[in-house]
Amino acid sequence: MTDTANLRAGWLGDLPRDFADAFVKIGRWIQVGRGQVVYGIGSEEAVLYGVAQGTARMHMAINEHEQRLSHIIGPGFWFGEYEFTSGISRLLEFEAATDLLLLHVARYDFQQLALKYPDSWQWIALLSGQHLITAMGAADDLMLTSAERRLAALLLRLSGHRLAHPASPPFEFIPATQQELAVAANLSRASAGKVLRMLEKKGEITIEYGALAILDAQALAARIR
Repeated sequence: MTDTANLRAGWLGDLPRDFADAFVKIGRWIQVGRGQVVYGIGSEEAVLYGVAQGTARMHMAINEHEQRLSHIIGPGFWFGEYEFTSGISRLLEFEAATDLLLLHVARYDFQQLALKYPDSWQWIALLSGQHLITAMGAADDLMLTSAERRLAALLLRLSGHRLAHPASPPFEFIPATQQELAVAANLSRASAGKVLRMLEKKGEITIEYGALAILDAQALAARIR
């Protein structure tokens, strides 16, 4: 797939083709190296980003909690729309897990485009709605009473097999430590480690240093049913 095709593997692919083409043209390509932060919590910029290559780690600290891993994103994912429309400071942090190629769309340029396409803000609302569904699904998964089911649901979501846009390809490599996965699944490190070792023994995942690979997504999905 080309870089532009990767951008369309998600929300952008749902939009009218003429508007999507015009939208891409007003953006500019930027590269972010592995380990660098695209933007941090509290930063101020009115920019929407789309992922063409690579994966990034999303961190949040919305309430009184410490900043923690909440999601993994890849090609076809767009982010930053709430701050883009509201003008408030950033609520999330995005860190490059690999080298990233992003399309950067500034609010001012989008406003000029909206003069030609009156439905432009409707498409941003659609993006917000898609992200809301993902967030609601993640919250629902956290209410699963079984540690095994809760962790399986998390691994599927972080790898793009669950609650993702149907056009977005999954990625089998999850750049997260066991401690981060435990926190994200609302489990103790010991409980999460026990489940992860069992899943590895069953051949459904492979545990690596600071990361995890999905080997059998179907088997993981069967654990939730």
